[in-house]
Amino acid sequence: MNDDLDLVSKARLVNRNSTEDRVKEDAERKGLPYFDLRKTLLSKEILENFESKDFFDCLVIPIKKEKDGLVIASSDPTSKKIEEFKEKYKKDFPKMIVAMISSESFQDNEKLLSKIVKITPPEKAGEVDIRGIELNEKSFEEFQKNLNTAEIQNLLKVVIVEGFALDASDIHIEPGNDEATIRFRLDGVLHSAGTLSNEKYKHLLSQVELRSGLKLNANHPQDGRFKVKVAKDELAVRIEVMPSLYGQDIVIRIFNVQAGLLKIEDLGIRDVQMPLLESALLRPHGMILVVGPTGSGKTTTIYSILNQLNAPEIKMITLEDPIEYTLPGATQSQINEGESFASRLKAVLREDPDIIMLGEIRDGETAKTALQAAITGHLLVTTLHANDAVTSVPRLIGLVEDASSFLDSVNIIIAQRLVRRICPYCAEEYKPTDNEQVEIEKILASLPLEHRPEKDPEFFHGKGCSKCSNIGYKGRVGIFELLRISPEFQKAASQNDTLGELKKIAAKDGSLTMEQDGFLKAIAGIVNIAEVLKVIKE
Repeated sequence: MNDDLDLVSKARLVNRNSTEDRVKEDAERKGLPYFDLRKTLLSKEILENFESKDFFDCLVIPIKKEKDGLVIASSDPTSKKIEEFKEKYKKDFPKMIVAMISSESFQDNEKLLSKIVKITPPEKAGEVDIRGIELNEKSFEEFQKNLNTAEIQNLLKVVIVEGFALDASDIHIEPGNDEATIRFRLDGVLHSAGTLSNEKYKHLLSQVELRSGLKLNANHPQDGRFKVKVAKDELAVRIEVMPSLYGQDIVIRIFNVQAGLLKIEDLGIRDVQMPLLESALLRPHGMILVVGPTGSGKTTTIYSILNQLNAPEIKMITLEDPIEYTLPGATQSQINEGESFASRLKAVLREDPDIIMLGEIRDGETAKTALQAAITGHLLVTTLHANDAVTSVPRLIGLVEDASSFLDSVNIIIAQRLVRRICPYCAEEYKPTDNEQVEIEKILASLPLEHRPEKDPEFFHGKGCSKCSNIGYKGRVGIFELLRISPEFQKAASQNDTLGELKKIAAKDGSLTMEQDGFLKAIAGIVNIAEVLKVIKE
């Protein structure tokens, strides 16, 4: 029996040898190199530069690299498929030399070839290039399809591309028991956008940790950052990672770091309010104060102002925590952990700046130093957490303990909120609820005569469409209150008059409240009155 098996094996070997001899002779006649794959060690490192399916579609095996180029082998060297293979990979391998192999030797290596996974060259940590990733449709449904079909190494790119395309400010990736949920914060509101299997979530987490330089498998909160190249823009991405029950909760914050894109005229300040701001910007010294809660758009307003003031003959220094935009021509300074704005501001004053941007007034020492800068020939632009412009005045007087100097130094106080814009593609007339109508009547009664509508006001909302992912809103606009410190207001504030009295004087001076500004934008069809009332009460 064993003798019979030996005879069969010998017969097969003889047949195989004769096959290889015929192919070798054919190669010599055609003037092509020949390889016997039984005696050739294939390089996995070379094979991983190619898609596995292309080996089988084109019947090609890359053999080895030589000085003259890459040697590829086929049992049919005249096939048009070989030219398609060359064309597809000419960027990485501009010169390919065709050799011959037997079809049997190709079949012998099919198992090895089917297991090959193309390796994408890694991008360096701290940078992600998404210029080559495009999504045809910008919607949550299409996003989910792209998540399902994306190659593992492109998961982070797909998530960022869709977030950027939909103008998401934050991307939340939240692991669960069976899958991870991805939510986008669009115009200040979170929306469920898609899900990932736990296996894909782990790959995405690894990519986030690699790009942002975080420690792997850490059991404590971490933060990092990286840059994203998209078209001609460069985005800054901040990463927050925190351990949770089912894994690391990831928050990706997207910033367009180009401050030059921010313009005052794009903020949403009404034409009747703009002269107040323009007048304040003409003064070479004093304080411009922007107030509002977190997330009200203060930083955008600040940088729009700085962009307007920026000029080659001006020395501008910013103190920030963190730096969110780049401003060409300005000296931007990051506040270190444990360092106060006040201590850094004192150092900045010795640098002889014309304009200083102070990220935020947080305490009495910073407020006093800021006041000193404003009254000694510098223009100081800063922010404060306060509900409205009038409320900020007694608060700052309490911090600086010098009402007269503070009120003399203030050029203008800008209070603001952000309200979602109605999607222009699906806007329709809307009837306010009874409760909303009560608030509307109050606002109407408070409006100065010159701003009251001539006919019964109409209101609008977005019903939802494909252009806005069926949300009904697209983008945000500011509602503003601009307060100029008039002599009468200054006198009342110095005498510690009540907030109610101060607000009456501000109204008498022609100052529109944020509520009134929002109402006027609502009847113009820009925002939903329900959104205005909600934001004002927050």
